[in-house]
Amino acid sequence: MTACFLIFTACSTPPPDTGNRASIGNPNAKVLIEEFSDFQCPACAEISPQLEKIAENNSEIARLEFYHFPLTYHQYSFKAAEAAECANDQDKFWEFMNIAFKNQDNLTEDNLKSFASNLGLNMETFNTCLDSGQKKARINSDINEGTRHDLGYTPSIYVNGTLVQWNSVDEFEKYIKSLAQ
Repeated sequence: MTACFLIFTACSTPPPDTGNRASIGNPNAKVLIEEFSDFQCPACAEISPQLEKIAENNSEIARLEFYHFPLTYHQYSFKAAEAAECANDQDKFWEFMNIAFKNQDNLTEDNLKSFASNLGLNMETFNTCLDSGQKKARINSDINEGTRHDLGYTPSIYVNGTLVQWNSVDEFEKYIKSLAQ
């Protein structure tokens, strides 16, 4: 007589690698700034670098976290977001972000790769990352987070969970300093 055994195993897919979120500042800061942005959004190109400087100048009291929210009518913004995350893997997110915003009318895949090369990134690693689509899960996760907040526009800036209106660098900086007291 032959014995037959059935072995059941549970198979699961690990969660997508969303990597480390691009951020500036103290992880335990009293003030959390969450920026939802799109690389082809003109207002984002104006405000994002200013938020970066505010976070750098107030890194003890504030933390800036960047979320991608590529709008569907911007042809290249999703791929640019992927490219920025590939640059983030090599600790060059903010540098890549600034180049992308300065060239938001030229965000073709070839140009994204050129930007990465100009930053001195390891191009084999960058190209593999970008070509494989491995950062799509990160971008989609950010989009889902923005959708959960009912975002309809960029830039959208949340401070300690509350959507805030951008008026000026000075007013925004005063606001975050008042929250840190």
